[in-house]
Formats: sequence, structure tokens, C-alpha cells
Amino acid sequence: MNIAEVADALVAWTPYLAAGFGWNMIVSLAAMAIGTPIGLLLAIMRGARLPGARPSGNTLTMLARSAPTFVMLFYLAYVVPGSFEVLGVTVIVPAWIKAALALAIAVAGYVSDNALAALQHLRRGETAEALLFLPYWTSYFLVIVMASATASVIGVPELVHRAETVISATGNAGFTFWVFLYAMVWFLAFAAALALAMRAVRARFPARRA
Repeated sequence: MNIAEVADALVAWTPYLAAGFGWNMIVSLAAMAIGTPIGLLLAIMRGARLPGARPSGNTLTMLARSAPTFVMLFYLAYVVPGSFEVLGVTVIVPAWIKAALALAIAVAGYVSDNALAALQHLRRGETAEALLFLPYWTSYFLVIVMASATASVIGVPELVHRAETVISATGNAGFTFWVFLYAMVWFLAFAAALALAMRAVRARFPARRA
């Protein structure tokens, strides 16, 4: 394929691939939504003076921090049933939920560590330092978006999974490089957009404090 043919093919497949990136966002947002409150709870436990709360919080955080995400992805994919009944109602557990749960474990460990530091700053009246949790959390969201590509191995139709489908559909081995390069551009473009947004927020923050 020449460059013109590659460009035409990529344009034609863009809506399909864009929908795949949408799944990356869904999985990532779900992982953050699940893992963040769990991590905050662990941070509160680690800072509490209740008997047993601190060691329990520390142990659970260590486990969440150390759990290999890729292994957890396969574990949840095969251990968690695809459907189950509750009071006669069948509940479906799709693959993307399992992927989000696997990533949420890492999110919980990360949030626990950073939220604990933020809570300690708040207790000392260091509000500005405590608010650093927000850019750290946002940066980790980017990490989770990148890691969401691993969801392809359990059948989630995200960007990488759809890129492989495009390659199979075209039947052209020479197109492989260009499809995956295009997929990489999607992730890099999102990273750049998020970085610019964070920079804009940081630029406004000192002005608001002043």
C-alpha cells in the first residue's frame, strides 16, 4: 500500500477505531470511579487511631499496590461469572466491567498513598499542598487510560482490539504498522490534551489563591 492508500484506509476506519477509544475511556473512568473511593477509605483507615484500622489499611494498600494488573485481569475474567441471578433477575457482567475492576485495584493503591499524604497536609493546615492530590490523581488517570489497552486480551472492543480487527479485515500485513501507529497517535493525542488541560488549571490556581 502506498501512503495515499494508507491514508484513505485509515480515514475510512476512523469512526470504528474512535468507538474503540471510547471503550478505553469507559473502562478507565469506571476504574477511577471504583478505585478512588476505595483508596480514600484505605487512606482514612491508615490515618485513623482506631485499633486495627491502621495495620489493616496498610496491608490492603500494600496488596492493592503490589497486585499485577495483567494477572488480575485474567483472574477476574475467568473467576467472575459472565452472569448470575439475583432474586430471579439475571445480572450480566460484561468484560469491560471485569477490566475496570482489575484496573481499579491499582487505582485504590495509588489513591490510598496520595490521599494519605493529602490528609496529613490538611491536618497541618497546608491546604495548597493537600490540593496537589488532584493533579497527581489526574496524571494517574492517564496511566490507567494507557493500561486500559490490556483489556483487549479479554475481548473488550477497545482501540487496540479494534486495530487488530482492522488488520484482519484488510488482510494486508503491510497495513499493520500504520494501524498501530494510528492507534498510538490516539493515546498520545489524549495525553497531550490532558497535559494542556492540567497546565491551564495549574496556571489559574495561583491566581485564584492570590
